[in-house]
Amino acid sequence: MKKLLLGLCVLLALTACDNKKEQTLSKPVIKIGVIDALSGKYAENGQNVRQAIEFAKQDFASSDIDFEFVFEDYGYETKRAAVATNKLINVDKVDALISWSSMAGNVVSPLADKAKLVHFAICNDANVAKGKYNFTHFTPSGPLAEKLVKQIENQQAKSVALFAVYQPALQKHTDAVEQLLQSKGIATERFNFNMDSLDFDLMLEKAKQHNFDVWYICALPPSLDIFLKTFFQKNINVPLVAIDSLLFAQDKAIVEGMSFVTTPDGNKELLDRLTAANGSTNYFSVGYAYDVASLLMKAYSDLYKTTGKIPSSDEVADYLLALKGYHGAVGELVMDKDGIIMSQAVVKKMINGIPTEVEE
Repeated sequence: MKKLLLGLCVLLALTACDNKKEQTLSKPVIKIGVIDALSGKYAENGQNVRQAIEFAKQDFASSDIDFEFVFEDYGYETKRAAVATNKLINVDKVDALISWSSMAGNVVSPLADKAKLVHFAICNDANVAKGKYNFTHFTPSGPLAEKLVKQIENQQAKSVALFAVYQPALQKHTDAVEQLLQSKGIATERFNFNMDSLDFDLMLEKAKQHNFDVWYICALPPSLDIFLKTFFQKNINVPLVAIDSLLFAQDKAIVEGMSFVTTPDGNKELLDRLTAANGSTNYFSVGYAYDVASLLMKAYSDLYKTTGKIPSSDEVADYLLALKGYHGAVGELVMDKDGIIMSQAVVKKMINGIPTEVEE
């Protein structure tokens, strides 16, 4: 009798396990591919973006769908971004894509559109949002330029030297700044250079002779660090203003106490969690990464609850285009007709080597 009862208990337990397994297997899985710079010169940013997306997954409780994020490292290299994207589309068979930076976004955008996959780029290049399935989330050049020009006007500047690296998003920032300055009657002169420029001596000497009231820099390493070193070595005693760039200076001491215009990081809770997780205070774009992952999960989850089936890319794209009044990590989010989320610009100051948001 005991053996019979034991046998029945084992059978019931196995049946329960099989039922539970069947329920788990029947729960749909949405795979989201992420093209991220997990190695190379922006690895710290890329790793923090990954952590923010992992936080979003932890926070998004869905009893209907399992979400799986598949990360591919592109090392901030164009060719690797294309390889990573094709792998995610053709091998991993992802349902949607996320990319980090305008460099990756411009590579992923046409591939996603061709594959009819929703692609959410963490960048502010409007070209990336072209096509039905492409969206961007980052502070665009307009608000950044407006806040920067306001700073320049407060200094009663009559002329500005504009130094900008040849990189699509940074050239667009500088275009916006230049046009706005000129519309306000402030004279400008533009100095463009390559990402790998190693000598700024002649360029800065030429600009110095014109006695500009303010100098503006929009660049990335390695040229950024050489520019800054040359600027301070030449004792150019005029205000140096910037959009984003000072965030990426390798020598934080050289820009200590300087203010610059940039994007919001995200709410304090998210930033505290990030620092607790890996000790980093490099928060650039983490709030946007959290928002993008959350929005994609929300779109799939809401549509699934409504229809009882996995939504198509067209349905997800339509859902995102209708987005209004969503409170994200970087504030209130509203999608425009072109698939671009508009968000604010802020002023930060380098304090003890940490970019810190300050009141204007």
